[in-house]
Amino acid sequence: MTGFWRPPYATDFQLARGSGGGGQQTTTTQTVLPQFVQNQVQHNIDTANTLGSQPYVTNPYSAVAPITQPSTEAAGEVGAEQGSATPYYNEAEGQLGGLLGQAAPITADQVGSNAASLLKPYSDIVIDPSLQLMQQQLQQTKQGIGASADAVGAFGGSRQGVEEGVADSQEALQAGQLKSGLLQSGWNSVLPIASNIATANQNLGTWATSLLPQVASADSAQQLTDANALNTIGTQQQQQQQNENDLAAATFEAQRAWPAQGLGLQEQAISTAPFGQTSTATGPAPQSNVAGQVVGGVAAAASIAAIAI
Repeated sequence: MTGFWRPPYATDFQLARGSGGGGQQTTTTQTVLPQFVQNQVQHNIDTANTLGSQPYVTNPYSAVAPITQPSTEAAGEVGAEQGSATPYYNEAEGQLGGLLGQAAPITADQVGSNAASLLKPYSDIVIDPSLQLMQQQLQQTKQGIGASADAVGAFGGSRQGVEEGVADSQEALQAGQLKSGLLQSGWNSVLPIASNIATANQNLGTWATSLLPQVASADSAQQLTDANALNTIGTQQQQQQQNENDLAAATFEAQRAWPAQGLGLQEQAISTAPFGQTSTATGPAPQSNVAGQVVGGVAAAASIAAIAI
């Protein structure tokens, strides 16, 4: 009748049936993700696949700065200057080596040799002209003797010969005295000079003895400086090459690791995504109680009826 609630039939309820003796029951539990979560997970995986499949691209700003032109020019100058000072050092060492013998003690022979060397120009300039002048005066004297003899008609006579002989003897005596005096005077003048020359030579040899090791040391130091400068240039060039090798090695390693990085992105996208789950468990079935189920169904129907009224 319309307006009145009718309790449901017993067949409206699904009642568990059993033999009453128990058995096995399988229970399946399923977690289903919302669709928007599934969409986002799929988007993340697609993005990871896209990023992971991109080819390796070298960083255009990852490079080693090249050697500058001034550095290249400096290296060329250093190479060109190698050994340029050696000829000058060799020449200086040769000259100083030639003076070492003069450092020996001064001997009388050295002084005498120096004096004789100095006296020779003195003789040529002073003594020889003086003797030649005396010879000219002797010839004039003989001419006067001859003229006198000729005037008295005795030219070529014994008297003329005696007078000329006396004139020759006097000239020879005077010439000898003059030469002896000039030689003695000259010797006395050049002897101190000769001794000073020997002393100066000895001092020069002593100076060469002390200076030669300094020049040799400076030569060695210059060669070492040249070698160090060349080594510095070589080290800079080697470092430049090493930097380029290091960059090439780093690029090679990055290229080799690139696929693994892409795979890591894909694995991370999958491992961090939530997933729906389904679990199945098997266990003893609960005991069957038909009477209890009927009573429960009637009670439930009564409650619904009370709410409907």
